[in-house]
Amino acid sequence: MIGLRSTLLVILAASTTDSTARSSAEISLRDRVFIATQIYHQVATFYPELSQKQFDQDYREYLAGILNASADRKAFDLASMELVASLHDSHTWFYDDWLAMNYGQPLGFTAYRFDEQWVVVQSWRSSLRVGDVIKAVDGIPTQRYFEERQKYISASSRRDAGTSFFHTPVLFPERFTLGLDGNREVVVDRKHEVTQRPAVKTEGRWLAEGLVGYIKLPMFRGIETQVAALDFLKQYRGARTVILDIRGNPGAGDPSLLQRALMDRSYPLWTEHSAVHGGFLLRAYDIAYPEKSDVTTREATVRLHDQPAFTGRLILLIDRGCTCACEDFAMPFKVSKRAQLIGETTAGSFSFTNSTDFENGMRLNIASVRHTFPDGSRFEGVGITPDIEIHPTAKDFKQGKDPVLDRALEVAISER
Repeated sequence: MIGLRSTLLVILAASTTDSTARSSAEISLRDRVFIATQIYHQVATFYPELSQKQFDQDYREYLAGILNASADRKAFDLASMELVASLHDSHTWFYDDWLAMNYGQPLGFTAYRFDEQWVVVQSWRSSLRVGDVIKAVDGIPTQRYFEERQKYISASSRRDAGTSFFHTPVLFPERFTLGLDGNREVVVDRKHEVTQRPAVKTEGRWLAEGLVGYIKLPMFRGIETQVAALDFLKQYRGARTVILDIRGNPGAGDPSLLQRALMDRSYPLWTEHSAVHGGFLLRAYDIAYPEKSDVTTREATVRLHDQPAFTGRLILLIDRGCTCACEDFAMPFKVSKRAQLIGETTAGSFSFTNSTDFENGMRLNIASVRHTFPDGSRFEGVGITPDIEIHPTAKDFKQGKDPVLDRALEVAISER
């Protein structure tokens, strides 16, 4: 996502590490041991709901692999990615600048799984069209290709892993062949082709002049996209309904500016669960006293003080690519019933994290807070469900149809 996913990891992983260390294809035993110990420490310290026994077992196997293996940096990266991904949380990941620079060239397209088929939903390649069904990768059925590599993908659910699959380019060769429906083949040569994703920006237009305004918000990173959305809201101030499209929005920032501009009522915040270690716990320590305590905060309510920019009917379009801050944005509109949500259930991953940067360009990110809905029901790996559920099909994409937006417009007009 999409979102967050590896595209966002590339953005977040920018650092000022030593260029010589970054360019090395090997990693010393000393560095392997040091980073491995840091992974264990950070996970054991911060990760909520940790199954310590299972993680210890996974960690032993990880240690046996990295200590007995060669100094190959890519192999170490993949092993570390696999260990961290075993926690099944998309905000808990291992990343290496060197791996991204040498093996992370963009694929030039995105595909999701619909109706048991892997369908291209975005493409910046002239040879690959939206709606194409990817049947195989280098002759291997796409589903099997995914299942063999899923262990490296940090994701909060199986569906979330599928959403991230084609956003994790290090799992693919530099050159590979896609087998498509209609007996077509497309060669993806990332080493000799440059397929950068076009810059994204907030878009807006009238769907029904003077009555229904539409705003497409691609992400929350920076303030520009939200400011542009606010400008469109000024144009649509007199509209009866505004449809805000946050499908595929990876979050990547603070959504509060736009959230306040659209919220016309008080709303509850997430319930948060985190772990506390050391400190006052150790002062009272005895054989029966735990060294770790779980802390829960709830019942926080945001009360409005300013007049929102738009008080008319609001419809949010959501999907599996809405993740992280996008879900933080959408949740209050769902629970307060300020907006009607249409589309697919969101990714189901939002967390505050603890991040560690290593001198060689590697980075470890660990979820440190487990968020649940204000009523305490589970969110991670579950997501925010729409009020009206609609699943696009491969045929919809191939024909250029958008059944989610069509239904939203139908609802907006029929309830005037």
